[in-house]
Amino acid sequence: MLSWLVLIALSVLATAAADRAWLRHVAREDLPLHDPEGYLEMTARMTELCHGDRQRVDALVAQQRQRLPEARQAELVRLAMQDLLAPQATGPQ
Repeated sequence: MLSWLVLIALSVLATAAADRAWLRHVAREDLPLHDPEGYLEMTARMTELCHGDRQRVDALVAQQRQRLPEARQAELVRLAMQDLLAPQATGPQ
């Protein structure tokens, strides 16, 4: 009976150690995000421009996806950003 308790305790400790190691690995900031086309950064900027309203950003991207269903995500985000910035580009008249 004692050997089972030791085995269970060791397995709990091993699981906790593996979990801590994984959390340290994912918390590393020296590893760059894999975003070769820059759409993650653009999505974050769009969310900032929409005052934190991520649903509006997602709706803008979904609107572009309806227009161009075959386009890649990076292209859709770029087009949605252009639509978001279009009223600002014309400026007050």
